[in-house]
Amino acid sequence: MRDNRDIPIPFDQEEVHEQEKEQILKELMASYSQKVFLLAYSFVQDHGMAEDISQEVFIKCYQNLKQYRGEASLSTWLYRITANTSKDVLRKNKLAILMQPRQFFEPFKRSESPEVSYLKQDQREEVLQSIFSLPIKYREILILYYFHEQKVEEIAVSLAINSNTVRTRLVRGRERLKRVLTSRIGE
Repeated sequence: MRDNRDIPIPFDQEEVHEQEKEQILKELMASYSQKVFLLAYSFVQDHGMAEDISQEVFIKCYQNLKQYRGEASLSTWLYRITANTSKDVLRKNKLAILMQPRQFFEPFKRSESPEVSYLKQDQREEVLQSIFSLPIKYREILILYYFHEQKVEEIAVSLAINSNTVRTRLVRGRERLKRVLTSRIGE
């Protein structure tokens, strides 16, 4: 994954020229668009809304590029913008969380026998549905930790919460996920 050293952002300059901003935005989108989309999707669980949020995140990034101070990594900064934008959308729309469509899971398939592929896909869907059934405060922590491979401290910065809160939610989220998965297996 790229970090601040790979995408040159002149954070010590007062003004960033439009051409520089456009180039930086292109590089950010190339590096982070899929991860931003997946994080947005984890909040809204709707493909179209997640795409809209992703676009809005990069627009906000472009508009606020001069405010990026380099204190956190670019991914942390983008994840924070994504999380806040997603939460705003949920608040504004009072969105009823939708079940995720099957097409979302297609990229996870590999070339295996149809039976093995189906079973693995079914297990992945079961785990992801279980994660999506958790309260958002646990879901966002689990997704950032396991799918985006962020450290506890990075998650704390991304979500603007204490790192001890992240640790607690991670433990409780795992416990809830285990209970959900265990109950689904029992069914």
